[in-house]
Amino acid sequence: MKWVFMAALLAGATDAAEPSALTATPSQVSAPAPSSLPEALALEAAGDDAGALAAVEALVRARPTWELPRLEAARLLLKMGGALEQAEAHLNAVAGVAPNNPRAWYLRGLLWEERGDRMQAVRAYEQAVKYRGSYEEARFRLGGLWAAQGDWLKSELHYRYLARAKPEWVQVRLQLAEVLEKQERPLDAEVELLAARSFQPDSPLVLRKLADFYERTGRPQLAQKVRKSMEPQQKRRMRELKPSRR
Repeated sequence: MKWVFMAALLAGATDAAEPSALTATPSQVSAPAPSSLPEALALEAAGDDAGALAAVEALVRARPTWELPRLEAARLLLKMGGALEQAEAHLNAVAGVAPNNPRAWYLRGLLWEERGDRMQAVRAYEQAVKYRGSYEEARFRLGGLWAAQGDWLKSELHYRYLARAKPEWVQVRLQLAEVLEKQERPLDAEVELLAARSFQPDSPLVLRKLADFYERTGRPQLAQKVRKSMEPQQKRRMRELKPSRR
């Protein structure tokens, strides 16, 4: 499930935090702190996650009342896996000074997902959305989790919000269509599938989903037409020109 933590890169935070609860190694203590958070995160962009984590935690020690390094440390720990308690310690420190920070709640949701507790994750993501209604990553996670629980209406609520906010987000359209079909609303589901095709007319995934939908709803001719559009088009052979008589 490590891939879910990559989405945390897209969000930001602004509040302050308590000193780190992590135990630093001697090499980390003696290492100079980077001059800025972007400088620390540049190590991650270069592929050095461990170096980025060490640099971010050095910032935590250098500026213990600054919240951002703590959130980045928690995110990196979750991304790297296997250090859930350390990540939780950072998030608990943030909660002590910024209980309404939406990104902290989002990261806590990822933490609970990694632990396999879907409902705790749902509660965390709902808090993230409560404090930032436009939190798209949290809403996307909620849509999937509520669908996994079989609560199609709650799933639709979040997917519908995203479809309106970002009409071109094809993955949301496909998920929303599935949720609508589960509610026995095939006409609404077809609208979402056709919208997805309008944004990605050549996507094999979109076309396959649409063709399968037509099969399930008793329209095999439409399904065949969609599948035929997926076949490689034969190039038209140009007629060989005869030598000129001039």
